[in-house]
Amino acid sequence: MNKNLYLTTIWFIFFPLLLFAQGIDKDNLQKKEGFLTIYLDEDKGKIYLEIDKLDHEFLYVNSMPAGVGSNDIGLDRGQLGRTRIVEFRKAGNKLLLVHKNYDFRAYSDNPAEVKSVRDAFAESVLWGFEISQQEGSTYLVDATTFYLQDAHNVAEKLGSARQGSYKTDASRSAIYYPMTKNFPENTEVEAVITVTGSPTGNYIRSVTPTPEAVTVRQRHSFIKLPEAGYQPRAFDPRSGYFHISYMDFTTPIGDPMEKKFISRHRLEKKDPNAEISEPVKPIVYYLDRGTPEPVRSALLEGGNWWAAAFEAAGFKNAYRVELAPEDMDPMDVRFNVIQWVHRSTRGWSYGSSVRDPRTGEIIKGHVTLGSLRVRQDYLIAQGLLQPFEEGKPKNPEMLEMALARLRQLSAHEIGHTIGLAHAYASSPTNRASVMDYPYPLITMDKEGKIDMSNAYDDKIGDWDKWAIKYGYATVPKGQNEKAFLNKILEDTYAAGHTFISDADSRHPSGSHGTAHLWDNGESASEELMRMMEIRAKKLQSFGLNSIEVNQPEALMEEALAPLYLMHRYQVEATSKLIGGLDYTYKIKGDNQRTQSRLDAAKQNKALEALIFTIQPAQLVLPEFLINNLPPRPMGYNRTRETFPSRNGLNFDPLAPAENVVDMTFSFLFDAGRANRLHQQKLFDSTLPSFSEALTKVSNSVFTQANESNYEKEIRMMTQNKLVDQLIALSKNPQATAPVRAICRKQLKDFTTKPLSGNTGIQSSDFKSYINEKISAYLELPEELSSPSPIAVPDGAPIGSEDLSCDFDY
Repeated sequence: MNKNLYLTTIWFIFFPLLLFAQGIDKDNLQKKEGFLTIYLDEDKGKIYLEIDKLDHEFLYVNSMPAGVGSNDIGLDRGQLGRTRIVEFRKAGNKLLLVHKNYDFRAYSDNPAEVKSVRDAFAESVLWGFEISQQEGSTYLVDATTFYLQDAHNVAEKLGSARQGSYKTDASRSAIYYPMTKNFPENTEVEAVITVTGSPTGNYIRSVTPTPEAVTVRQRHSFIKLPEAGYQPRAFDPRSGYFHISYMDFTTPIGDPMEKKFISRHRLEKKDPNAEISEPVKPIVYYLDRGTPEPVRSALLEGGNWWAAAFEAAGFKNAYRVELAPEDMDPMDVRFNVIQWVHRSTRGWSYGSSVRDPRTGEIIKGHVTLGSLRVRQDYLIAQGLLQPFEEGKPKNPEMLEMALARLRQLSAHEIGHTIGLAHAYASSPTNRASVMDYPYPLITMDKEGKIDMSNAYDDKIGDWDKWAIKYGYATVPKGQNEKAFLNKILEDTYAAGHTFISDADSRHPSGSHGTAHLWDNGESASEELMRMMEIRAKKLQSFGLNSIEVNQPEALMEEALAPLYLMHRYQVEATSKLIGGLDYTYKIKGDNQRTQSRLDAAKQNKALEALIFTIQPAQLVLPEFLINNLPPRPMGYNRTRETFPSRNGLNFDPLAPAENVVDMTFSFLFDAGRANRLHQQKLFDSTLPSFSEALTKVSNSVFTQANESNYEKEIRMMTQNKLVDQLIALSKNPQATAPVRAICRKQLKDFTTKPLSGNTGIQSSDFKSYINEKISAYLELPEELSSPSPIAVPDGAPIGSEDLSCDFDY
């Protein structure tokens, strides 16, 4: 072999080994001691972790301090990622970062039993670090690549939002050293992460200067587990709390294997025997210093409402909200924060938290408040007050209503981060919870003057106080905790409260009589009719007084939309009364009322109210608007918060009416609601059936009346929509066969009814069009393939078919 070639070969073989043997010269690196010691080499863009404890559990949280800025994409500044219990384990020349599986547990004195459960379920290795240097039981690893990963899955989320195909670009990513910090109980490392690709969506184009390269900052937090001493509190579906759950395989046979504990902060009395005591450590939330006035003061005031609830639970000075210190890092796990977050479009606010997965203890509450939400409340007020008469100063009531909403919003989102779920059935009981979604409670006198002084509540609700008692009250010495907590719940419901949360309230087929979003009043249908009266009065006067001087007149539409649709959520609430139920999350033996169907009077009243909302007289726009609302000027494009148009650039006077009709019919003819209506008549002959409800709607829609040409056009649109809805429902696989048959019969009846009397369609040409549409559908061959049967609950042996086993028992 050539001598030079031989030497070169030897060099390439042994040089890496020589480097490893020499190790890393830590003296030339910047050392930051803390929970896990880190070493920084900014010149080379490197970061090293020193690991001196193997098989030692801690928390790993990823988050995003600097986001994308699009509500539709959902990658907000300050967004928390997952919370995981992890540990380092040595495997040959590697340290593995292992995400432990706490969903399946065994609490036993028998180590073999604990091991059998641990080995039965998979763990997840999150990363493998090659050991760069070892000194005794201390290991140094190069963690640069770990920290430069897309831990928050930005690329994946952009793809899921149909914004394009992206991947991490290492050449445009780097450790963000200014925010890489260390503390005794948490290690914080931040990185600038750039994902690159081909943008295909407008959302990412609208918020990123170069949409081919999306750059955010991502945070990795290693956190010491909380100290021992926290007492988990049992979850109860009546309590209103979020919870953690896991399967305990050491549970005695006959007892529930799934254990559930509520999420809450650790709050302990200095004097456990005192009825009211100061806490060992108070719960403190810090408000983003980037929040402007007067928003800042409103958020502080509303956030501090919760102090009254903690006082009712026996704590003095246990909770407060204050402005964040100037140098506070909002992502630092040591601080509960309220962030004022900006996006390009209006979006949700939300409350998140970092929780101990073992116990449910909340370690960090993290509130995100969308800064544009307040402007929607301002628009609602603007459309109702129409205050911009020439020569008059700006009406302060608009801003005050918007700020009142912010106070309530601050309390609401903080409520989530102290453990509470939504409480949507509280509005009928004097707005008993800030955990409901409130629509502004607006009143109008006989002269048509609007009063917004009571639009939103100005305090914590009675339900909230009971809920905080359940979650945080100290069990008196000598009392049984289960009995103590059950007494709180019994007293809560004896006081007249009902707790119903998301799934029941948000489902399109929802049936609860009072659990609604953005509603008011004890009776949904009565409140709908009251709102319709206010809406009609203010639509009559709507015009240029709805916008300020020197604004384009086309911007009247921005104020028109929330006014015209101000009843939209009350329509949804009213629809739930039809085929509705009164029920609770009842526990066997408790003092809550038993389930019952809503009586016929309530259901019929709700149906009449909905029919009223789709009458042409309720859907027409003022003649002034139709004649004077111009196309959008240059620089003021149509948005999702203005009405669509089928008239090109011009305003479409039928589009708002079509929006309302679509909305009302979608609720009325939901398959679940139709099925329930049909079935309730089988068990109670006094209740309306689906056939009876459909007849009432059809007779109203197809009634001829003395109407203007504009109203007649709206009526024809409504008739066409009704036909389309019945065709869709008759084909819906979720509708039962009797419901589908009733729809087909009604469609057939439409084609046979004469034009005379009060049952005809407005125009003979339109009548022919409707008949042809219906006939074309009815003449189609009925799909004779048997529909898929609904699934039978698993039996014995459970799951064997799903696993495609080759054996049976």
